[in-house]
Amino acid sequence: MHTRSVNVGGLPVNVYSTSSSFTKPVVICFLLHGRKSTTISLVPHIEEILRKCPQVEKELALVAFDHRNHGHRLVDAKANEGWHEDPAKSNPAHAIDMYTIQAGTARDITFLIDFLPAYLFPRSDVTIAEWGVAGISLGGHSTWISLAQEPRITFGIPIIGCPDFLTLMTERAKKFNISLEGSEYLPDSILGLIRKSDPVTTPSRRSDPSNPFLNKKILVLSGGNDTLVPWRTSEYFVNELEVGRKGYKEVYVHPEAGHEFTKEMEKKMIDFLGAKVLITTNY
Repeated sequence: MHTRSVNVGGLPVNVYSTSSSFTKPVVICFLLHGRKSTTISLVPHIEEILRKCPQVEKELALVAFDHRNHGHRLVDAKANEGWHEDPAKSNPAHAIDMYTIQAGTARDITFLIDFLPAYLFPRSDVTIAEWGVAGISLGGHSTWISLAQEPRITFGIPIIGCPDFLTLMTERAKKFNISLEGSEYLPDSILGLIRKSDPVTTPSRRSDPSNPFLNKKILVLSGGNDTLVPWRTSEYFVNELEVGRKGYKEVYVHPEAGHEFTKEMEKKMIDFLGAKVLITTNY
């Protein structure tokens, strides 16, 4: 595996590939880590994906960077904590911090799509065939936002993530007797933004260009026993999601899995990349 570190306007990213040069069109997929983790945790998955994905027609490059307030970007560790019964351990701004980080990561992806090619291919001699994003947990939330907001993202793999922030956080808040919407836990200023821009508020069931998911390829991976991000908070949206005749949607809920990225999920991801992204196919 070849690793290249790139400083893109002050944002360090790692680019992983099977070799140091590309001879075929390149698929670039961002791979995002979970809350309270770093890009280092992704390396075993990256090695397995690059080793097993067939790269006959197109080559794969995986790009990883630390979420805001994570890894080298850490400013305040408590801002990555959730609500807790012990006031000393609890983060009252959990909902605000969660959304700003995941939305910020989606904006980082748009920034990198704009500028990363100039660093990787300064001679403009390599074709970028597709852009995609896959993410675990917090990274899965960001994956949904990128799919909804960035038209250049053509495929996505949300892993134990949720496209419906308010449903997820409202359910989580009830466990701590917190009244969420319109309170200091989620002020109107950010609540209005969420209601305007969250994936669940898009016209995702329509079959016309107003649907930002139309013609995209999406693999949804969730745990049937996940209590932190329960499948029920995503199920209705995912089931009703329309990707059109040229798109592709696959859902795998691992029955025994909790809030984890299992080997079975990893295999599904590798199969999806190999069959739906790295080969030229008409759907």
